[in-house]
Amino acid sequence: MSNTKINIPGLNADSGLSFCDGELSIYLQSLNLFTSNMSKKLDIMRNVTQEKMQDYMICAHGAKSISEYIGAEETHKTAKQLEMMAKEGNLSGILAINDTFINNTEKLIDNIKNWLKDNKAT
Repeated sequence: MSNTKINIPGLNADSGLSFCDGELSIYLQSLNLFTSNMSKKLDIMRNVTQEKMQDYMICAHGAKSISEYIGAEETHKTAKQLEMMAKEGNLSGILAINDTFINNTEKLIDNIKNWLKDNKAT
């Protein structure tokens, strides 16, 4: 495992590892946490309404933070954009990109889970 190159579509593993001071075991734990935590956040984000904007904003903020930590740069960028729109109450802006964000993040979660399983890193 120590010589395994982390090659997961949608991730900049070098960036993620730098947040973990290069500690592979910590980074792998972070990837596992991302897959479980993001699924819960996406469930809340899937049903955004004006009345649920505060919960949505909290989830978008969490998605922004954890995706940056693991090196999921595109996910981080979009979550940051969604968080700003939620702060502004911009429901139409959120709805324009929310489904794409959720679908792309679900693909990333699957890519991470598959890599962890294939590399026996779970």
